Amino acid sequence: MEDNDAVKLLDIYIENAVRIFGGGFGCDRAENEMFATVDLLREKESLRPEFLRRVSATLTRADVWETGSGDVPLELVELAIHELRWPEFRQLIELRRSLFPLDTKHLSLVGAFDPDWIDREYYQRYRTRDQEA
Repeated sequence: MEDNDAVKLLDIYIENAVRIFGGGFGCDRAENEMFATVDLLREKESLRPEFLRRVSATLTRADVWETGSGDVPLELVELAIHELRWPEFRQLIELRRSLFPLDTKHLSLVGAFDPDWIDREYYQRYRTRDQEA
């Protein structure tokens, strides 16, 4: 897949997740789009800087729950942290903590690095894996 096509697909997956959450639905309905995003990021390493730029745009806003154009839903940020464990995520979390020292959202972002991440329970993929283990 060409890089331009990969960026288009990334846009589609993220926008679909934004629309699902914006419609009042939860992770159970956005799960496929979010894991498709993570899978695409694994497949196309060239997307890493673009995705990190978008995560940075999201995390440097005071209200991380208000997803604007080009931003990434916080649930997807946490899932990407949990799945990909890129070191750049820690830098972005630290940036958020320094910009908003009284905000505690960075704690759940750091928690996503944990193999036993508490939010795993919201995803069917993990429930199925955990039951099989």
